Amino acid sequence: MTRRWMRWFLMLLLVGGVLGMAGLAFSPRPKTAEVRARLEGLKASPGVFMRADGPRTLVFPRDHGAHEDFQTEWWYFTGNLSTAEGREFGFQLTFFRRGLLPPDQQLPRKSTWVTDQVYLAHFALADVKGRRFQYFERFQRGAGGLAGAQGEPGFRVWLDDWRVEQTAERKYHLAAGEGDLRLELDLTDGKGPILQGDRGYSQKGDEPGNASYYISLTRLVSQGTVEVGGVRYAVSGLSWMDHEFSTSALSQGQVGWDWFSIQLQDGSELMMYTIRREDGGADPYSSGTVILPDGSTRRLGANDFTIRAEDRWESPHSGGVYPSAWVIEVPSEGLVLRVRPRLADQELNVSFIYWEGAVQVEGEKEGVRIEGGGYVELTGYAQSLENTF
Repeated sequence: MTRRWMRWFLMLLLVGGVLGMAGLAFSPRPKTAEVRARLEGLKASPGVFMRADGPRTLVFPRDHGAHEDFQTEWWYFTGNLSTAEGREFGFQLTFFRRGLLPPDQQLPRKSTWVTDQVYLAHFALADVKGRRFQYFERFQRGAGGLAGAQGEPGFRVWLDDWRVEQTAERKYHLAAGEGDLRLELDLTDGKGPILQGDRGYSQKGDEPGNASYYISLTRLVSQGTVEVGGVRYAVSGLSWMDHEFSTSALSQGQVGWDWFSIQLQDGSELMMYTIRREDGGADPYSSGTVILPDGSTRRLGANDFTIRAEDRWESPHSGGVYPSAWVIEVPSEGLVLRVRPRLADQELNVSFIYWEGAVQVEGEKEGVRIEGGGYVELTGYAQSLENTF
């Protein structure tokens, strides 16, 4: 999905892998000069990895797992949770894989610690009543059982003890913890895999192969516990999973994106993203999908929806200025939605800076009031993606 089309992030993963395989210590936020130095002579040629060049047959659970013929892959889990008393939480648990060498160039492994795959993960929790947003970042080599992803016999992705694993057909368990935070959820998939774009083929630019294979689980009914500061809360709600694999990067002139996942109370969902160009306009490869209650989908092109920012928030941490409230209109669906962050400050100031947070949604569908929730990701506001390296 375009929101993850991070040239800077992909390069970061490569650096993390090189440092990890070498057994060296490294900062979770390496300076740009250090990153550039580490990258010299280490960039794998994208031509030797497979590229997304058109629709392909996707089979599950196999294709929920890793695709090491492609250079980059990610699994994003986000969701809105609440207690019976109405206390609200938002969460993010995301995993990234970066291939250092394509399969036909990989060297014989004389040790279980040698790897050609690097993993990175982010865990974040928004405590709405407590007005607190916490986030964490981890790197790990894809060896020795420390991190990895598999599709068969059941889907599993993990980095250390942060993990999501399949427990039965369409059922998954999610767990992550750090410091005084702990999240444990059982997820039940209500719709099965949703193939974004053209049967899962999501094109991002004119260049050959500038595309990805993009799969979502858009209605994961969630139940479990959130532990904050030693207090455990029973929670329930809805989660969303995005899985994408590719060998590509941002196109010339693409500087960032605004991405939305929205779950509405009538059982439908909406995914859309606007790719922002350096001239301030929206890229024609901006796209979206309407997912109906029965799991069928309708594709949206760049001219089929509008996203209008109505407020802004300036980060006291990075100085970045982000849009902070939106009106979304999809005329073909009779949708007019007003989207607001549950917390203004949901910025992750990790290896690179971006905003990803829980939102509340209200509006009208065919003139009838409707509510929901979701997640928004904003990149390229605190720092330019084009000029990071």
